[in-house]
Amino acid sequence: MTTQKFVTAQELPATADVVIIGGGPAGAAAVWELERAAPGTKVVLLEQADRLGAGSSTASLENYRSCWPALPMMKQMRRSIAVFHDADAYLGAGAAQAIHAKERGYLFCGFTPAQAAALRQEVEHLHAIGLTHIEYLQGDEVAYRYGWLGPRVIAAKFDPRAGWLDSNALIYRYVQSSPSVTVVLSVQDVRILVDSGRVRGVQTAHGAVSAPKVLIANGADARRIGRSAGVELPLVVRPRQSVTTAQRHPEFPEDGPMVIGAAPHPHMRPEARTGAIFGWEYSWNSKKFRTGGNAHAPHDALIEPLYPLTALKDPRYPSLALALLARQFGHKEGEGFAHPCYLRGLWQNIGYYTHRDHSAAIKPDGTPYESERAIIDAHPALEGLFVSVAHVGHGIMTSPAAGEIAACKMLGAPLAEAEYAAFGFDTLWVAHDEAVL
Repeated sequence: MTTQKFVTAQELPATADVVIIGGGPAGAAAVWELERAAPGTKVVLLEQADRLGAGSSTASLENYRSCWPALPMMKQMRRSIAVFHDADAYLGAGAAQAIHAKERGYLFCGFTPAQAAALRQEVEHLHAIGLTHIEYLQGDEVAYRYGWLGPRVIAAKFDPRAGWLDSNALIYRYVQSSPSVTVVLSVQDVRILVDSGRVRGVQTAHGAVSAPKVLIANGADARRIGRSAGVELPLVVRPRQSVTTAQRHPEFPEDGPMVIGAAPHPHMRPEARTGAIFGWEYSWNSKKFRTGGNAHAPHDALIEPLYPLTALKDPRYPSLALALLARQFGHKEGEGFAHPCYLRGLWQNIGYYTHRDHSAAIKPDGTPYESERAIIDAHPALEGLFVSVAHVGHGIMTSPAAGEIAACKMLGAPLAEAEYAAFGFDTLWVAHDEAVL
């Protein structure tokens, strides 16, 4: 294992082949793949925080799954899971132990005949695109495997190749396996330098780095960085919360799956030996902060992120998520998801998820929709500018393949899968891409 060079902002290198802005999973994975595809490429990775993975990753459940209905996402995850399964080969000796992937599965639960029918249709579609390992479970099979959920579940979709891992370890393994990178933390006031219609590098509060290529991979602040180069990236952000607690009800085993209810999809999985992490897919709105902002921003999204992010935490969120789980699964007060242990010693997490705005996700009939696809592409209007943004809540799970796509774009290499072209700026719609949990 080769150790990369971490330097202070005052030691900023003067030149690089590529500057990557953002030390989360998208930026770190691009570092990793640039080294694999073009060894010796001089990369400078800039992160505004004092550590890597300090942005939206802190609110993530750190999960991954294979059951994506849209072909680009399905193939992206198939590749990413292959990397997780063979982490030592891709990320160096000891990586598998470090990222500690736990493949416990995703269990999507249905409680009504209509929900059961929808789950069956989803499984049939997933089988048709090659994901034949996805299971449709009748109620009696759910009760046999997961009797502790209670009798309300009449059907389920199960993804046995889903699980979770240590995202912080994954991010650091990406850069540790890349000897040609220089990582600079606590870098402030980054803007992109442009001259004669092309990128020339970056300027920071601590000096400049001259480089012919710059990758924007800094999540919620990507739009601001793009504006410094004179381009408007088609992005919106939404605050997303999760809750970690030190305890879970005793019937929920340590080797249990990620459990997902019906809309609005409250979900929970085991965390460590005795804890849990949970949340739900809410439509964020606030009387204190103005949402929307232009014709392409949905009513529950922001054009510009607001800081400090902690001001957007909703104190009702933990109890609402637990109430949804208990109501759907029929757990009475004091039992199951209504057990009082969940409200003891909890920690509420929050981060921004970045999405395509409604100018970059449009159905064939002209209707905008909520896309799950990232934008990983060369910017069409500015030579030398690249982006790996709008990863929604999937930046960790898709990071191996996302890094490979970004590296291909920067190196001018062909994409490994034809479907990866759908992560471009100009692909506005893909079948089965509408928002799914």
